[in-house]
Amino acid sequence: MLETFLPPLQRWLLFSGVILVVGAVTWRGVLVPRLRYRLTGGRLEHEAEHPEVATAEARVAGVAAVVAGVLMVTWGLRLWAQYLDFRDPFTTVGEDLRFLLLDTGWGTIWMIQGGVIALLAVGFLLLRRRAGATAPPPPGLTPEGVLRTTPPLLELPLRWKLVTAGVLVLVLTLGLSSHAMSVPGSRTLAVSVDMMHTLAAGGWIGTLFLVLVTARPRTERARSFLAVQLTAFSPLAMVAVGALIFMGILLSIFHTHEIAALWQSEYGRRLSGKVGLAGGVMLLGLWNWRRGLPALVRAQGREAPGAAQRVWQSAALEVALAAVVVLATAILVATPVPPGAH
Repeated sequence: MLETFLPPLQRWLLFSGVILVVGAVTWRGVLVPRLRYRLTGGRLEHEAEHPEVATAEARVAGVAAVVAGVLMVTWGLRLWAQYLDFRDPFTTVGEDLRFLLLDTGWGTIWMIQGGVIALLAVGFLLLRRRAGATAPPPPGLTPEGVLRTTPPLLELPLRWKLVTAGVLVLVLTLGLSSHAMSVPGSRTLAVSVDMMHTLAAGGWIGTLFLVLVTARPRTERARSFLAVQLTAFSPLAMVAVGALIFMGILLSIFHTHEIAALWQSEYGRRLSGKVGLAGGVMLLGLWNWRRGLPALVRAQGREAPGAAQRVWQSAALEVALAAVVVLATAILVATPVPPGAH
């Protein structure tokens, strides 16, 4: 029983966690400048932070810190799941683990991944504590004391840049332990495409999750902030979904040698099922963008609370269905590719 459910569970937790931390740095690096532009009416030379943005930033960092903590547990489960797959009944547990960690490329990637996750947990905790607590820098200087060359509200602090770099390394470790590593002659390209696929998923679903966490429509200000966030998020979502589709097509080409493999092989059938689920999530996202968001923006008076709640719930359903797609992915990556594909 444990051997059946543990591997897909830990992969689902791992993939979901990575998507969420990608969403956290995307929210801060891409969405926040757009929010500030809208909330300040384009007056980006203004030094003061908008209170809703400062509160949301602290919450995003806090959520990401919790996610990194869960990833640490998942990281340990990953070693145990790998041991269950490769254990030798004629050797001890210690010998098997020593072989996995010290004599395989997987073990090297696993150890690097654990170090990165630990650093991210610490980094997000520090960001959570420092969000909104630092004094504004002297006029004309960045928080790091460097001469300012961009409007202050468009700047990404160094600490967020470091965390973003850590997230990119974490995404790389996923690619280096995926099916992409078995693509002959195109391994570097395949790993790069796999990384972009993960980043696109995080930029879409991970960021949307954090938008919902930071803008529960319980008050008038929160409803207004939700509308502003979703309006700023829509262009990002379109780019991310486009990249997700394109990278998904490339990965399908890498891992299936012919179209017939999509229904003739177990891998292809599972891939087709995942694509169908993902298509449903995208259609719901399209409805939220074309119908839900305009209704929220137009809603006034007594209609506003109901409209905001409906949009929030519909977007939450989008995230929940995406979690099912991630589960399908967790099952897919453990499925052998069709013969002749690699």
